[in-house]
Amino acid sequence: MNRVFFPSAAAVAICVLATIAAPAIAETPTPPSHPIHLQLKWRHQFQFAGYYAAIEKGYFAAEGLTVDLIEGGAGTNGALDVSTGKADFAISSPSVLLERNRGLPVVAVAAVFQHSPLVLLVRRNSGFDTPQSLGGRRVMLGGRDGTDDSEILAMFAAEGMTKQPVVLLPHSGNFSDLMEGRVDAMSSYSTDIQETQKAGELLRPRQYGIDFYGDILITSLSLATNQPNMVRAFKRASLRGWQYALAHPEELTDLIRARYAPEESREHLLGEAAAMRELILPELVEIGHMNRGRWTHIGETYAMLGLLRPDWTLDRFLFSDIEEELHNSSNTWIMVGSIAGFALFLIAILLAGFVARLRILVHRRNRELAASEEQFRAIFDSVNDAIFLQAPEDGAILAVNQRMCELFGYRQEELLDLSIGDLGLDGKSGGRTDIGHWLAKARSDRPHLFEWRVRAKDGHGFWVEISLRQARIGGEDLLLVVARDISARKEVEEKLRRTIEDLVSSNSDLERFAYVSSHDLQTPLRNVVSYAQLLDRRYRGKLDADADEFIGFIVDNTRHMSELINDLLDYTRVGRPSLPLVPVDARRPVEQAVALLRPEIEACGAKIMVKEMPRVMADEAQMVSLMQNLIGNALKYRHPDRKPEIKIEAVPHLGAMWCFAVQDNGVGIEKQYFAKIFEIFQRLYPDHKSSGTGIGLALCQRIIHRFGGDIWVESIPGVGTTFLFTLPAAPEL
Repeated sequence: MNRVFFPSAAAVAICVLATIAAPAIAETPTPPSHPIHLQLKWRHQFQFAGYYAAIEKGYFAAEGLTVDLIEGGAGTNGALDVSTGKADFAISSPSVLLERNRGLPVVAVAAVFQHSPLVLLVRRNSGFDTPQSLGGRRVMLGGRDGTDDSEILAMFAAEGMTKQPVVLLPHSGNFSDLMEGRVDAMSSYSTDIQETQKAGELLRPRQYGIDFYGDILITSLSLATNQPNMVRAFKRASLRGWQYALAHPEELTDLIRARYAPEESREHLLGEAAAMRELILPELVEIGHMNRGRWTHIGETYAMLGLLRPDWTLDRFLFSDIEEELHNSSNTWIMVGSIAGFALFLIAILLAGFVARLRILVHRRNRELAASEEQFRAIFDSVNDAIFLQAPEDGAILAVNQRMCELFGYRQEELLDLSIGDLGLDGKSGGRTDIGHWLAKARSDRPHLFEWRVRAKDGHGFWVEISLRQARIGGEDLLLVVARDISARKEVEEKLRRTIEDLVSSNSDLERFAYVSSHDLQTPLRNVVSYAQLLDRRYRGKLDADADEFIGFIVDNTRHMSELINDLLDYTRVGRPSLPLVPVDARRPVEQAVALLRPEIEACGAKIMVKEMPRVMADEAQMVSLMQNLIGNALKYRHPDRKPEIKIEAVPHLGAMWCFAVQDNGVGIEKQYFAKIFEIFQRLYPDHKSSGTGIGLALCQRIIHRFGGDIWVESIPGVGTTFLFTLPAAPEL
């Protein structure tokens, strides 16, 4: 009887001792002695509604936390703030992985957005409807070299934009920079309804295969390792707040307008809430969920872009990994204490309990793996791209998704009997030889992206974009192939190519015709002018007054026609092949233009002030013509009640550019004519005694565009006019 009772008593004793010892070993949560500071990524809006709800509903208070929110803006760096102690937590982007691998001790706690809301805004009808169309254009991104908006950089890389990259500018946070043409594109959130509706056009990285997390809750490595219970408490309260905010968007909208952002309209905040729900996916994914495999994919994308070194790591970057590490460490000490306290007899009992526990864990893990496999299969079959796995040795297809069957017109079992080479068309555009080359490269090198012409079951050919990489799945090295139907894009590209060729040919013919016509008109026109002037000198005063007036009309109009043809020749010369752009000291063309206009300057008593001029990339002769036209306009349209004062200066501008200003105190220009004055043959004052041919400003615009800059005007009628233009800076000597 005693032999039966003793092991049971020992087991009870072990349970009691373990119950008593566990609280002593576990970390005791200590409420922080100061308020917790949360650094927001941007200004107050529905983007941070979960944290407002956690404060308002007392979720933070229930965890023993007092939380202060720090509003963000352009230039906010949450990773730096938590590393330096300015904030305890922050909202960041996936680029926090870059900051961690650069040495900042930051940890990712939770991801609010399962799909990043980051998009690229372009102006409506600007023609920038694909990433490739922005090659060489000015793009405004956040962070150092745009790394805060790394999804945009990944999109450009995925579209092969290495030979013609964009010009990156630091993000100003000012939407007017895009709408007023100072930049061609800028990063924003798709949830910002006001900006996206004004811009009209969005380029979404997800459409080009770049799908990262968004709005990552981060903290410092020190806080995560030394106070993990406090970090868990903050995470729990935050995610409860997000659940409440998404369930009660109207209530949170009223709270935001009352306490945080009264300037935001109710309609805007509710629209933002609706757009966010599609990115957070609360019905499908637990809010805050992060997957190590997806972070690995994000890191590999950064490494492919050259933003991370090849030896980058996720070590102690995810809070879940740190929790597991602390949990394992705690379990180790419990085991050591148990062995020391109960000796060899109790080891057998502990092992029995461990085996039971292990069976439970194995059973639970098997259930989780089954659920995970089911979830993976659902996602695998629901993606819009064809995906299949193949053997690297012979190209045999091992697994396919539903989209693969739909795209190629085969049943699943039919595809599994084929190899990838069977799907290609023979010839230069595809086939077994080409695909064999890419299969070999994928086995020995990094992932590859290429276009391939394939054949469906019914025999029709079409184009796909293939992403090919080696992956280890189920302990085997397999090839993962993603195929996207790009037939429509290829048709558009071909139509665009033919259109561009036709336009180039047409423009070339028109310019050649205008040049030849203008040149050939010079000789007969000189004769008409000469004979008209001869008539004026010989017969003025000898005929009646009407004859003198008619002869005057002939002389004036033939002279005006001569000026028009000369200006038209200048305009067409700008578009013809010419010398390359070279470094030019801008003061020389300005001084030459002033010298050419010296008679007009002295005649009206004008005062010319030229400040320090930079070195720029230009054609010096065309720059003389540019400055002569702008200064000449200031002299022509001077104010009748004061002497002309013209100031010429230049200041540094965004993107290694210089901004020039030619300012006068003349009659000024009404705002509605700002765009019209740059159109050819448009004269603002056709009856003005000094009115020109209407080509001068169009010529200026064409010269500046050839130099790679822009020109615009600012004016106040009756006060004066300032013409501003940008030119690229010359390399430093």
